[in-house]
This record gives sequence, C-alpha cells and structure tokens, in this order.
Amino acid sequence: MKLTTLFLTALFLGASAFAQIPGMMTTQISSAPEGTALGANETLSASGIALGNRVKMRGYIDFILGYDDEENSEQNEQFTTAGDIDFLFDLSPVTAEAHIAMSNDDVPSDATTGGTGIGLEQLFARYNVNDVFNFSFGRQLTALGYEADEAPGLYAVSNAYVLGNGDSDVNLAPAQTRRNYVDGVRANFNNGQFGLTFGLHDGYWANNHFDGDDLALDLAASVMIIPGLEARLGYAHQEVDKTNPLPPTIDTDISQFNMWLGYNPNDLTLAIEYDNFDILEDDDYWSMMLLASYQFTDWFAGTLRYSHEDYENGTADHDADRFTLALLFTVTDNFFFNVEYSTTSVDSTLQGDYDEFYLEGLVTY
Repeated sequence: MKLTTLFLTALFLGASAFAQIPGMMTTQISSAPEGTALGANETLSASGIALGNRVKMRGYIDFILGYDDEENSEQNEQFTTAGDIDFLFDLSPVTAEAHIAMSNDDVPSDATTGGTGIGLEQLFARYNVNDVFNFSFGRQLTALGYEADEAPGLYAVSNAYVLGNGDSDVNLAPAQTRRNYVDGVRANFNNGQFGLTFGLHDGYWANNHFDGDDLALDLAASVMIIPGLEARLGYAHQEVDKTNPLPPTIDTDISQFNMWLGYNPNDLTLAIEYDNFDILEDDDYWSMMLLASYQFTDWFAGTLRYSHEDYENGTADHDADRFTLALLFTVTDNFFFNVEYSTTSVDSTLQGDYDEFYLEGLVTY
C-alpha cells in the first residue's frame, strides 16, 4: 500500500509539472465520428479535466448493488464499489496514458494488485509517426472483442458472457478469456475508414495456467463500411510456457478468432459478435452475442442482449444462454442510474440456472 501511495503521489505531481509546459492538447486525425477507432490515437481527442495545457484527467466512480438467485443454491447480494482515474499526457509527437483502477471487490483482470485495492490498469506511451501511423508500448488493453472494458462504455450493467469471464462456477480454461490488459508493443494504422493493429505481448490471457513468459501476438482489422456500420476481424495466439502444470505431451497453444459487426446510426445500436477459442489440446470454446440498444430520449435508453456459449473439454460439454434487459437513465451529464435484469440457463453439472438483478449508480468526470 505504501508503494501504491508513493506511485500515485509521484504520478499526480508529475502530471502537475507537465501541465505547466507551454503548448496545447492538439487534435490530430484519429477517428472522425463516422470513422473507426481501431489503431487511432484517442489520447489526443479524449475529453477530460484539463490540468494545464498538456495533461488531462478523467475517470469514473461505479456503485453496483447486485442480487442473484441460483437454482439449488442460496440467494446472494453484493454491493460493489469501483473506480478509475486516468491521466492523459500530450508531449507531441509522443502521448501517454496512465490508468489507475480501484475496487472493493477485485480490480480489473491482471491489474497486479493481488485482489481488492488499487492497481495499475494501463500505462503506455505512443509515438505518432504521422497522422495515420503510430507505435504504442507498455500495458495496454487487448484488441479483440465488442464490449467495452469499463462501465462507462457498456450498454448494460454486466457483461454478456458468463462461462469465460472468470465469474462463473464452471471451471473453464482460461478463466479470463475476455478483454484484459497485457504488456507489449503495437504497430497501429488508422485513416478513419480503415484501422489495423498488430501487437507482440508477454502473454495474453490472464489465467494463472497460461500467463507464462512465452510471446503472444494479436492482429485486428476494421473497416467503416458506411458511416455507422463497422466490421472487425481479430486473431490472437499464445504458445504457453511449458513450466505450467501440464503434461509435456499436451499441445499448449491457445488461440482466439473474433469477429463483430456493429451498426450505430445516431440513437440506434445493433451488434452481432462471434468468438472461437482453441485452448490447449482438447478444449474448444465458442460464443456469440446479439445486442440492440436504443436511446429513446435524452434521458432514457434501453438494451436487449442475448448471448450463447458452448465449452467442450473432451469429457464434458457446458452450454449457457443468457438474456439481458437493461434500462439506462441519464440524470445529469455526469451521473447515470441503470437497472438490469438477466436470466441465464446453464447446461452443466457445475452450475445451475440463475437470475440476476442490478442497480447501478455511475458518475463520470
């Protein structure tokens, strides 16, 4: 905790010092409203509280009251408080971001705090070669997947998937197949209509069975077909370190193929996503999601979402079907109140069907 306190103090003092350097947060070409964001330098165009000319700060505070009722199990209630503070630096042609995550539950995947508390979520720098090409290096968000990694970007309170997100009782491998944060370097391209990123990383999946020292890679491409209609394809691969507790004869490759299509003309959002994982020698896991969200008024939006997951490990087959209804209320420009009901049907001997209910208060700044 002392080291964390010292780190946060140094970061804030450093941000204050940089804030006094003459200059402005100038916006270069990244992603126009009708363009794709993949590969773009979003640091320059991001909103936030200006700490001078070269530094911005943004973040959120998220309060969730969750209730779940699982078949043949006791009911469970949980109150979760989480938050995030981001510092954004403009030293053009170099930019940088530092993201600090906080939670009374668990900080985001692989945030290296060992559980409840404060952790370093992301810390990366980016060198802009020109308006369309840049390199980024450090701890960054993985490139594959439709759903956002943080509460302000979600269309519901919870995430779509349950078998591969580390929260399910079904013991899948890896337990965290979804978006997380990894250390590495990326080459990025974005001209508005097309986006491309290629990364090399020190591991890719956060489960302890697979976070060895072997090099991992990911590649993602996107195209804005027409304004508001975007298609993405992505692939990730990791050769797992042989020092993990697996027989030496087992194939230790892990790979993921992801594709999604999103349509967002003004108030309507439609999306479809497909994922396929090849895990070790005998484990196969695929999933799909359908999402529809509509902003009915300035203060009210609604989301319907369906997801299906199928996991086979050679000896068992686990299926999950999840339906979600979310009602999203904008109280002010920075305060949101959200309600969600989800019901999940699980075909597995490890977990029964269950219902979930969430109340969320979200503050952004």
